Amino acid sequence: MHIRTLFSPHAEHDDTNDTVIDSTIVKQAIVWLVTLQSGTASPSDRRACAAWREADSRHEQAWQRLHTLGQDLRSGGDYLAPPVLRSVLRNSARSNRRVILKSLFGLALLGGTAAVVRKQPAWQTAMAGHQTSTGEQRKIVLADGTRIMLNTATAIDVSFNDELRQVILHRGEIMIETAQDDAGRPFELVTGNGHIRPIGTRFTVRYNERPSTTAVAVLEGAVNITPGDGSSQRVNAGEQTHFTDITALTPFALDNSSVAWTDGVLVVERMRLADFITELDRYRPGILRCDPAVADLLVSGSYPLQDPDGVLALLEETLPLQVRSITRYWITIVASPQT
Repeated sequence: MHIRTLFSPHAEHDDTNDTVIDSTIVKQAIVWLVTLQSGTASPSDRRACAAWREADSRHEQAWQRLHTLGQDLRSGGDYLAPPVLRSVLRNSARSNRRVILKSLFGLALLGGTAAVVRKQPAWQTAMAGHQTSTGEQRKIVLADGTRIMLNTATAIDVSFNDELRQVILHRGEIMIETAQDDAGRPFELVTGNGHIRPIGTRFTVRYNERPSTTAVAVLEGAVNITPGDGSSQRVNAGEQTHFTDITALTPFALDNSSVAWTDGVLVVERMRLADFITELDRYRPGILRCDPAVADLLVSGSYPLQDPDGVLALLEETLPLQVRSITRYWITIVASPQT
């Protein structure tokens, strides 16, 4: 596979069977790849991605091409040589160049081969109007009556004027229950990937900076999502989706476990231990890691977010693993010693 053939002005060409892959499908494949590599993908996300791949052979072709490209980047191949990149960009339509650059950057970032570029300066997040620390959850009520619950390590700014009610999510996760505004001003939530406009609703939003992706789950009402590329996607009650700067995925069925944090619990069903530990790590200060030898163990159940150390102790009792502590703030989950 040669990167020169991955993108063309209006469609992507598969050189193995001479079929054409529409650029919209490639955008969707990019969002799925970023989502699954973000460290926050739920079992329902993985099932939805598998269903998307199986729905159309072109979906699978686009997925395999992007996945292979990610491997090329991680292995330090010569596919990103400047002459090749110049050739790709020169032979692509302007609208597609943006997709190419974002996808290449995103995949390189996933492989750890690119420098991290934050969309928000560090000082801006540090000076945010409302913040929570690691493991903290807090509820606030805005001037218009809108209620917001901030999850762990979250930072937001609120900006109301005569024309618009706006909340900027710099990092983390929130649940919003919008109130009706007497002045008729629309409500808008902004992340680094685009903006969301609710229609009398209750919904959750999670923004990941590295790689940059936004997850939305709608409990009541509906929202309109507009990624950075300007397209729009409606998400109704009982649906969820993910979006990046380039596009939003077609909404799929809401997994209630994705909003269980609002009740102070982490609910999982057959989640890989490595993914579970990544999620639990959000609620515990310090470093929490999982040894590859036990990464594929499956975890199910409901776990209290206010007691992550208790959760680790429970895992140690029920699974063949051991919680190894260097210090209180440096813990690695490893396989149990052989008896």
